[in-house]
Amino acid sequence: MSYDLLRFQQTCFEMIWGGTRLCTGSPAEEKKIGEAWLIADHPACCSVVAEGPHAGRTLHDLLLEDSPALLGTRPTPTIHGQFPLLLKLLDAAQPLSVQVHPDDEAAARLGEPDVGKTEMWHVLESTPGAELICGLDPTVTPEIFAQAVQDGGIERFMRRIPSPAETSVFVPAGTIHAIGAGIFLAEIQQNSNITYRIYDWGRIDTQGRARELHVDKALQVLQFGEESPGASQPLALAEEGATRHILAACHYFAAERVQLHGPRYTRLINGATFHILLGLEGHMTVRTATTPMELSPRIALLVPGSSQACVIEGEGVFLEYYVPHLESDLRVPLRAAGHAEDTIQCLIHS
Repeated sequence: MSYDLLRFQQTCFEMIWGGTRLCTGSPAEEKKIGEAWLIADHPACCSVVAEGPHAGRTLHDLLLEDSPALLGTRPTPTIHGQFPLLLKLLDAAQPLSVQVHPDDEAAARLGEPDVGKTEMWHVLESTPGAELICGLDPTVTPEIFAQAVQDGGIERFMRRIPSPAETSVFVPAGTIHAIGAGIFLAEIQQNSNITYRIYDWGRIDTQGRARELHVDKALQVLQFGEESPGASQPLALAEEGATRHILAACHYFAAERVQLHGPRYTRLINGATFHILLGLEGHMTVRTATTPMELSPRIALLVPGSSQACVIEGEGVFLEYYVPHLESDLRVPLRAAGHAEDTIQCLIHS
């Protein structure tokens, strides 16, 4: 079996904190859409192929039919037999809750139905003064934090990051975090939907009810005493037809912002790993072996891992996500490009 380029129908979710950037109806029909899941294989949402020979089939169907053809030789399905990553867009008209996600070990220990959740944000648009929250004051102890939760005073311990467009932040599992009001971003993450809310800004829903908090579980997975790296400082790799800006990487995923210089850029894959492309600017054409597909803003394409290469033509910018070999895919070319070891280590979280 072989797969060609895949585009999926997006699924939108209404959220109490959502905005209108993801709405497609008339103003009278606008809802508070907080999330659009673009590529997902999860009980909460399984993406459906939008066009081509596999139209109407789910991502999970394709994975079950031929996992190596879809994933490539390097990635593996989750322990639950699902596609390993999840890509979504988030539109925060109001701040999200202050929350934390478990890592794989903690998720298993706590009996959760999902794996852990490490994620990364890339801000697409933001209002002046908008902020992301990621990390705690490293001097805070579990005892001090637990007391602050009871007193409603945790805000003073949270690290705030000014977040204009193109800000990227890596969020390891176990890190306290929140997305501030006025931010529209892309999020790549492990395929998990576990969230432990710690604080919700005193918010109530239309029925006058506060949302459930999960403080006991949060305190079991929060990491204390670690300095948050803050916003990523991207490193550039110049290639024929494009410049790759490495945003962050870990064993689960690598994230890049790619600027095309035209007329053509060839991304070698060699059967190693699937690649997810998310259009940001311009209008581009992507092709592997056969039928080309358009890549435009907010459109995501999945390049199957069995592909040998994909060719992107046109002018524009896109985000690219894949499962890396941290040494050969990233450290070696970054060193060859002259980047210092300490700056490389700030982006690669092993």
